[in-house]
Amino acid sequence: MPADQGHAIPGSRALPTRESNTVFARFPEAVLQFGGDGTITACNSAADTLLRQLEGSIDCLSHLRALADDAQSTRAAASNTIEWTFGGQTRHMLASAMPADDAAAFIICRDTTVETTMRLALIDSRQRFKDLVEISSDFAWETDLTGSFTFVSTTGVLDHPAGALIGRSARDLLFHPDAVPGDQIFEAQEIVDARELWLRRADGEAVCGLASARPILDKNGSRRGTRGVCRDVTADRLRENDLARMKTREQVIAYIVDAVRNEADPLDMLSTAATSIGKAMSDTACAVFQREETGELSLIARFGALPDETGLAQSVASLCTDVTAHETHVDGEHQLMTATHYRGDMNGAILLSRKRQSSWSAHDRSLLDAVAGQLGIALRQIENQRALERLSRTDALTGLFNRRAYLEELDRALDRAQRNGQSGAVFFVDLNNFKSVNDVHGHDVGDKVLGELAALLMRTTRSYDFVARLGGDEFALWFENIDKTSARRRARELLRHCRHLDAYSGTPSKPLGLSIGIAMFQPNSEESSDRLLKRADAAMYRAKHSRKHHLSLARDIEP
Repeated sequence: MPADQGHAIPGSRALPTRESNTVFARFPEAVLQFGGDGTITACNSAADTLLRQLEGSIDCLSHLRALADDAQSTRAAASNTIEWTFGGQTRHMLASAMPADDAAAFIICRDTTVETTMRLALIDSRQRFKDLVEISSDFAWETDLTGSFTFVSTTGVLDHPAGALIGRSARDLLFHPDAVPGDQIFEAQEIVDARELWLRRADGEAVCGLASARPILDKNGSRRGTRGVCRDVTADRLRENDLARMKTREQVIAYIVDAVRNEADPLDMLSTAATSIGKAMSDTACAVFQREETGELSLIARFGALPDETGLAQSVASLCTDVTAHETHVDGEHQLMTATHYRGDMNGAILLSRKRQSSWSAHDRSLLDAVAGQLGIALRQIENQRALERLSRTDALTGLFNRRAYLEELDRALDRAQRNGQSGAVFFVDLNNFKSVNDVHGHDVGDKVLGELAALLMRTTRSYDFVARLGGDEFALWFENIDKTSARRRARELLRHCRHLDAYSGTPSKPLGLSIGIAMFQPNSEESSDRLLKRADAAMYRAKHSRKHHLSLARDIEP
């Protein structure tokens, strides 16, 4: 509306015009004149534009009238901020009222939308920055040119109160001040991103921090300090280290297991396991023990130099009575040992030994436990394999060697005799009239006779001799380092000790007895085990046909 035309709010009336060249009309900001009855008696062109924007905003016009009434009644200046919406946007203005001499009041309205918006944006930006800093880091800081704290976020630093750190050198927080130069972070001359450093918590514990820093520059580009943030990543690093150790342990275990599985022979399997463990743990000797049927431990595989081995198995057995790893110190050696188990039953033990001064770490113990579990299975497999070998090499009824095992052992015995230049003897033993025992008394009695004869033959031999049941009622013996005279004497003793078997005879006409054939082995011959056994067999048949319960010596072969 024109500057010289009156304007009224609800209940107002039109007023006389004012001259357009007055200061009132030329004032750059919106100026309103209120009469004593609350009507607008005059306004300039800027105010006219404002009133058009305020149309429909009764609250804003009421605020203006109330502000004018306040100035009129108090005869003093009054001001207030007013907010309204125009064109879908929020607007702001500062209204200042001044009393006039004629019971009127003037209100000068200044549009502060831009200023207010910028101020609110700045407040929001500062809050956003504060929230992001607190979320993304454990603490924020600033230092001056001397490296002393001038600002620390309200959370403090690693349990150090923020106020206690102001003016204090940031280097004091470094866990090893001399190991990491302070100017890399707290006195950074250039941008530093995600740098690890070790700090000291208020309780003295070490903390791994991940810090980023920027130099603070003045208007001339000169550094006046450093600003940065830091986050505690100790838990992350410990977790990463644990995962790395677990991965290493799995790789070591896989290596050991593969090495063990690639060996077919039981003793080679355990020897490979001990070697693999010792090498995997660095500068460590290793010993593997197996529990015998008597309950004692026997050393069956080793790697590296062990301390005094006298009584070592007994020492391990006395400590390895449960699933707990035990650590000992013997003659300057640090030893770690634990029992091996299979399905809850202890079947052996593993011992580690080294000369390091430090104690065994949790990683060492964890690796030992994992390896012990694998060795427990391996020892069980070895035990089963040995049991199968025993079954394949022994006679089920008597427990003696069978024919195959006897010939294998005889081959080794002949090689040994050949190297040592010693003679030996093969005895071929046959029970006379044994069929009559089974026919008359039954097979149970026949089996009993075979068992008693086997026990008698075992008592006749020495520790380095051996006996076998070749099949049926035929037996064979090997006597090492024996001459013809001694062989005949042993055969006669055997015939004499077996006379009590006569009581098991089927009939008086068919007495139970022995026929023994003897074949001597000469070290200068190249006679095979099969031929030697055949000569003893032929000598036995001559004894059987000539006279029951008799012995016969085979003729020597030509060298």
